[in-house]
Amino acid sequence: MKSRFYLVAIIFLMMVYVVGVRAQALEPIGGPYTLDSNTVVLLHFDSSMVNEAAVVGKTAAQAVKHTTSPSKIYYINNTGVAGMGKCVRLDNGSINDSTYLTVADTAALDMTGSWTIEAWANIFTFGDNSADYRWVPRVCMKPADETFYDGANWWLEMWGDNRLFHGGYVAESGTYVTVTSPNNMFIPGEWVHLTFIRDADRAFIAVMVHDHNKVLKGFLTQGFTKGDNPRTTHQAMHMGWAGAVGITNPSVDSWLDGFIDELRISKVVRNFAGPPVISDKIVLANQPSTLSSYPVSVTAFPLNAGGSITSAVLKYRTDTVSAFSSITLSTGPNNTFTGSIPSQAFGKTVQYYYKVTDGNSLTSLYPSNAEATTAPTRLSFGIYQPNSKVLDLTFEEGPTGTPVDHSTNNCAIVTRVQKDYSTDVPMGGGNYSWQLKTHPGIDIDSNWVEAVSPFLAVEEFTLDCWVKADSADRHAVRIIINPSAETDWNNANFELSFRNGATLPVFTARYWNNDGTGANVLQDTLIAATAHVGHWRHIIIERNKTLGKFAMVIKNENDVLMYKQIVDGIKPPLMAGAPLRVGRSWFDGTQNYYVGPFRGRIDNVKVYNYPQAGITTSVDNPGQATTPWTFALEQNYPNPFNPSTRISYTLPSAMQTQLVVFDVLGRQVKVLVNDMQHAGEHFTQWDGTNASGAAVSSGVYFCRLTAGNNEKITKMMLMK
Repeated sequence: MKSRFYLVAIIFLMMVYVVGVRAQALEPIGGPYTLDSNTVVLLHFDSSMVNEAAVVGKTAAQAVKHTTSPSKIYYINNTGVAGMGKCVRLDNGSINDSTYLTVADTAALDMTGSWTIEAWANIFTFGDNSADYRWVPRVCMKPADETFYDGANWWLEMWGDNRLFHGGYVAESGTYVTVTSPNNMFIPGEWVHLTFIRDADRAFIAVMVHDHNKVLKGFLTQGFTKGDNPRTTHQAMHMGWAGAVGITNPSVDSWLDGFIDELRISKVVRNFAGPPVISDKIVLANQPSTLSSYPVSVTAFPLNAGGSITSAVLKYRTDTVSAFSSITLSTGPNNTFTGSIPSQAFGKTVQYYYKVTDGNSLTSLYPSNAEATTAPTRLSFGIYQPNSKVLDLTFEEGPTGTPVDHSTNNCAIVTRVQKDYSTDVPMGGGNYSWQLKTHPGIDIDSNWVEAVSPFLAVEEFTLDCWVKADSADRHAVRIIINPSAETDWNNANFELSFRNGATLPVFTARYWNNDGTGANVLQDTLIAATAHVGHWRHIIIERNKTLGKFAMVIKNENDVLMYKQIVDGIKPPLMAGAPLRVGRSWFDGTQNYYVGPFRGRIDNVKVYNYPQAGITTSVDNPGQATTPWTFALEQNYPNPFNPSTRISYTLPSAMQTQLVVFDVLGRQVKVLVNDMQHAGEHFTQWDGTNASGAAVSSGVYFCRLTAGNNEKITKMMLMK
């Protein structure tokens, strides 16, 4: 009896095992697919627009053709992919064709959980900028209700300028969750299978690109905030165009000229064989020379259900030519793999990348093209000396010499065609400043300055500089920027710029969080064009890593405080990966997002890898709006005085301010202040001279403060 029981038990366990294996069996990718209960849309395009999933998917019975000519949409044998039958041709070979397909809107088309969106595509022609109607051909998309992309439920597309594939959606929070294939993945006239996955349980999205033989060409993933689901829309699903007729801002640059075949949308993550998913990973900033090692970690899990990770390693080297050394990462909880890079000497630069392999012998890299034979991308960090100055540009090499970095970092300084110096200098500025101006016959400005060094990427920083703007009438003009990449004009380790405040441009300090959550921003309260243009300003921005604070100070031409603000800057900054630029950001003159250069003078640019100015450690903070400032003029100190005295006053808000000295007969002696000034505490000095600079006699004088409709007077005594 017992033996029969054991035999039955063994058979039962074997059946459970077999069922489990079958439940986890890998699905073939690329089709042709058969209908199941998880299918929302299934279009074979075999001489018809029938949506085979209409019954179980609760979507429209067929797709609808939209075209200026019936001959622009037709079916043709798919000779490029085996077993596919026919495919649909969308002829958008000229801007007048306007050929696309739609599937009518239903609730089932609004994807908010897990999904797999797939299609075969063969794109013939494309554009390389937004002026071309085929710049971003959309394979499929559920557009937004007002502006086609801003709030789109999901999309799968190709970008012509970088020849890459791209999938994404807009979350309820407004966050754009996107993932991009490596550049140059697209080749005109070649079939590719595109797969766009959203895994709601494991909180990642992925794009896979397979060639016509179903061999994987590219794979990239991106995490997202769990529970922040895609927005829903009232638009039809579009194929061949991003849409949409009747909305406020339809697309003008997304027409697809080519073939589409075997389009399937599923409300589950299909169990395809794919490389491991790399989610969280440590990307090291520059490291101090005092550390004994540099900890690293990566979180990775298999794409397919029931899979496994068989190895996770970190590859590193300390030059650009040696073979990479391997560090086997230790397995930890929650699919985390950890290790450390050995300590390196001051001045070394470490290149590294992660490599993870699963049970299907498929490998993922981060960065994804780290092992490419041409133009590979690797992570890197430098070993720096703590508490040091990493850039010091005095511009005293004028009038024709190349600027020199006078810090011990000895950055390489790159200039363009023009070298323009000015003898207009700020307080303590020496003999020359750097001048950024237009040049007759040169369309794109050519005299900005670049500082090249890996040690300019810093977790905490102080940027200290003098700026005299000739104009401030254009939004987003970068004065100094430490960008994340060579061609990045936006994301920065830190930045000083003119950016629109409530209306017009103001002095703005920013740094971007390294977790992709945007920028920390500090903005002046005065319009730069009226308050600062034509005047030297001493500007300091600072991040304190220990306190998690970010600050900006603006001082006038006499180095007297005008404005200070401190905010939380808890998240670490994005690391710089390109030269620091003085006078402009990166540009591409063919693009409509071209950002104009700074016009004016810049001097004494200093960067430190610690909070050198001490702004974030001070207790006073006159820049914060929560401070209850009231209009006040304090008694000068000392009083009586000889030879000078300090006059302090407070403004409740930003206003035009005048501080004037009169004698006992009411005659004006000297104007000490006549300027638009910030809210907060201010002070100035009177040295006992008149408007001509001549010393006045001993006696009683009056100081009158006028700001807006407010006025106060104090009496002062000069004794010699």
